[in-house]
Amino acid sequence: MGHGALLPGWVSAALLLALAALPAALAANSSGRWWGIVNVASSTNLLTDSKSLQLVLEPSLQLLSRKQRRLIRQNPGILHSVSGGLQSAVRECKWQFRNRRWNCPTASGPHLFGKIVNRGCRETAFIFAITSAGVTHSVARSCSEGSIESCTCDYRRRGPGGPDWHWGGCSDNIDFGRLFGREFVDSGEKGRDLRFLMNLHNNEAGRTTVFSEMRQECKCHGMSGSCTVRTCWMRLPTLRAVGDVLRDRFDGASRVLYGNRGSNRASRAELLRLEPDLVYFEKSPNFCTYSGRLGTAGTAGRACNSSSPALDGCELLCCGRGHRTRTQRVTERCNCTFHWCCHVSCRNCTHTRVLHECL
Repeated sequence: MGHGALLPGWVSAALLLALAALPAALAANSSGRWWGIVNVASSTNLLTDSKSLQLVLEPSLQLLSRKQRRLIRQNPGILHSVSGGLQSAVRECKWQFRNRRWNCPTASGPHLFGKIVNRGCRETAFIFAITSAGVTHSVARSCSEGSIESCTCDYRRRGPGGPDWHWGGCSDNIDFGRLFGREFVDSGEKGRDLRFLMNLHNNEAGRTTVFSEMRQECKCHGMSGSCTVRTCWMRLPTLRAVGDVLRDRFDGASRVLYGNRGSNRASRAELLRLEPDLVYFEKSPNFCTYSGRLGTAGTAGRACNSSSPALDGCELLCCGRGHRTRTQRVTERCNCTFHWCCHVSCRNCTHTRVLHECL
């Protein structure tokens, strides 16, 4: 799949739904004969062409390239991790842009993120970066949890570390996560033009952010809880921390220009100088109004904050069109009390909520 498809290389709603359905299908079908990916030998998602396992590839997963399917076959258990990473990335994208005109909308059809990924704007850059980061993060964590047969903890950090601590424990395997992410995600991109290089660069920016945000985590050892010596390992950041950094880089993204004589070819060396910034080459569309051609939903009907001067405020979010105010009576559980042992009793409290919506 090239960049002409209306999805970031390899991500589509159909693929996401198919991946998400795998665990239930695996549990429900003891015979192993299911219209999907099943490995009857174990609970891992091992693709195989073996004649002893009469498997059929679920049509949605045909969206994966031959190389991607080979990578899944070579790494039993990794398909669940890819699925989890992708779903986490979608949730993070929605969280980071929940108060902006473009709020990372997704669709239930075959094109998860819509037409925006067919452009070269900032929003496209973030989608590529966060989905790449999500897969890298999930795979690296799954290695240390023992969920993937072909990788384990990163044990390279062993032995002396400092005067009162030493390396030990189970470090998250970020190197395996980055390598698999590069091989798996980047293989969905074809071409040699500026869009191709932009997509690859933003994929790498997502992976680099996961790596750069890793932190040392330690556990104390000693008599009576003292910290005479510490054992330390490297721990992945939360995906929220990664999303925060990528959102800041979205706001400060670098625009790359077409080459001389109108060529849309770009220098890989030029983009490397911008790492790990997000890059784009096209102005973002107007997200204020609906456009079927551009695939923008507009902000009409969106909730806004009437007292905020920021991006979530009614003036900016509603693009100067104004907003309506309405009240809504809401009943919620309140004044909850825990009773030993073991139940919680609550009252039902009703209050009026004031809502503001863009016109």
